[in-house]
Amino acid sequence: MINRTNKKVIAGIISFILLAVIFLFIYRYNILRYSAEAVIRNSLPSYVSIDKIKFDFQKNEVLLIGFDILNPPYFINKYSVEIEEIRCGYKLKGKSILNGLEIINPVLRKPVINIERLSNGKINLIEMRSLLEDDASRKAKAKGPEEKQKRSYDVPEKSAFASLIKIPQKFLLKNGKIVFTDRVGFARPHIITFENIDAEMFLQLNDDYSKVLGVASAGSAMLNGYSEETIRWKVSLNPTTPRLTMSNNFEVDNLSIPVFEPYYDKYSPFVFKAGRVSGSLIFDFDNGNIGSTNELHLSGLKFYVKQGFENAQFWETTVPDLIKYFSTSSGEIVFDFKIKGDVSNPRFYLGPISKQALTSMAIDKISSAIEAASKAGKGGVKSSDVEKAKEYIDLFQSIVNKK
Repeated sequence: MINRTNKKVIAGIISFILLAVIFLFIYRYNILRYSAEAVIRNSLPSYVSIDKIKFDFQKNEVLLIGFDILNPPYFINKYSVEIEEIRCGYKLKGKSILNGLEIINPVLRKPVINIERLSNGKINLIEMRSLLEDDASRKAKAKGPEEKQKRSYDVPEKSAFASLIKIPQKFLLKNGKIVFTDRVGFARPHIITFENIDAEMFLQLNDDYSKVLGVASAGSAMLNGYSEETIRWKVSLNPTTPRLTMSNNFEVDNLSIPVFEPYYDKYSPFVFKAGRVSGSLIFDFDNGNIGSTNELHLSGLKFYVKQGFENAQFWETTVPDLIKYFSTSSGEIVFDFKIKGDVSNPRFYLGPISKQALTSMAIDKISSAIEAASKAGKGGVKSSDVEKAKEYIDLFQSIVNKK
């Protein structure tokens, strides 16, 4: 027989268990949320920070607020990536969330990607690999020699983050922004922004998430935030090569020419005060060697010939003709060109459209000069006409001899 005292004890135990069950049921999501957040935060690489983590366990969704990735040392911005919000679905890797998560369909809202090039030519996205490798090395050292000795085979061990959280390769970017900050050859940094970005981004990492094996993107944006100036792109970067290996395909519409003056000024005989450009540009880099094919449609040009430029006087006399020969029936000026050689010392070549236009102009000029000389008659040939004809012959030869 169970006496009254024992009954009270049993009743107390049962009541405690019931209360505990009720408590766990009521606060089950809070407990899971705390556990899941602890799992994520404890497994994050040192170069990643998150302000807030919110779980919706009924919808199997997670919201990350204030997701930031540090920039490598010596770059001006603190972060290479700043994302206001990441919303994604998830699947459990085991029976509970503590066994890890697989992230599904991440959408990055209002991301800001800072791309920097230092005066020594180093680019932060490429230097990121050292940041990843340093983090992996630091964690390996923290484990101590005893834990290392347990591993009798030479296979890289996955990081805590890679073991617990599987991230996809594809990300959607909504209302994003890319900021290019260039310090090569500039007293002050030259900054170009692409805003209102809608794009897909692909990120390939090794199994340990300690190395970036590839980055790619396809999307559209506005130049410096102007809605009438748009750009569409397909780009890919291989950061594992010793020198720059990257593919860039751009379709541009109505972009302001002077914005890009620092990049063409060295090679151009003209100073553009105004003008718009549309067309296609392809820049492929293979371990530091550039191959580029471009076709540009120019309109609304206001420019003058740069003083002190080689053959400036020649350009001044031929600019009206250049416009005539390069113009289409719609009034646009079409110019195509190629770039080849090492990225540190590229060589520019005319494309087939430009070559044909300049060839036609040179032939007409040679014919006109010869005709003027012949009309002078015997003993009346002007040396200026001969020199002019020779000048255009030299131009023609330089055109046809360049690939």
